[in-house]
Amino acid sequence: MVSMHKVKDFDAWFAGYEAGDSMRLANGLHNYVIGRGTKDPSMVLVSVKVDDLAKAKAFSKGASLKQAMQKSGVIGTPTFTFVNLVFRDTGDISTKLRTRTSITVKDWDKWQKSFDSTRQVPTDNGLAIRGYGYDPDNNHKVTIVSGILDSTKAAAYWNSDMLKQRRIASGAGEPTRFIYTVVKRY
Repeated sequence: MVSMHKVKDFDAWFAGYEAGDSMRLANGLHNYVIGRGTKDPSMVLVSVKVDDLAKAKAFSKGASLKQAMQKSGVIGTPTFTFVNLVFRDTGDISTKLRTRTSITVKDWDKWQKSFDSTRQVPTDNGLAIRGYGYDPDNNHKVTIVSGILDSTKAAAYWNSDMLKQRRIASGAGEPTRFIYTVVKRY
């Protein structure tokens, strides 16, 4: 489960988040990664591992979480997404800079085959694939998390005709990217 939201004060929010660990554990959620937006440091990404999808979805919509988030200084309405990870690399890399890319694909199997067969291409362009998967309710919604090893190469790649052609060939739509720095990995 990934939550994204704005906070008034990151340090105050983070203290409130850490204080809520028992509430998360009681709902089968386990801390994984906290990230802060690079363009907007008040934007926070929280990724947790989930024991039970139905229970996690109910928790994300519950009043207790809403109250805890408001108390810790969350501004506006948070978004929650769920990802069934197909691939995850937990090894250490030299950067805490990440990108979370969301895309819609026409056919998951075709996209995955294309993505896996060209896995070296992102690596050659300054990215280390950390994980990818799809929405458990809709495998046309795909999430890719990458470490950014070389920002200049990565930016050029994201704007390249080569990537555009790869997307078209694999049946993927236009991506949305959130670039963040890992603040804490549990």
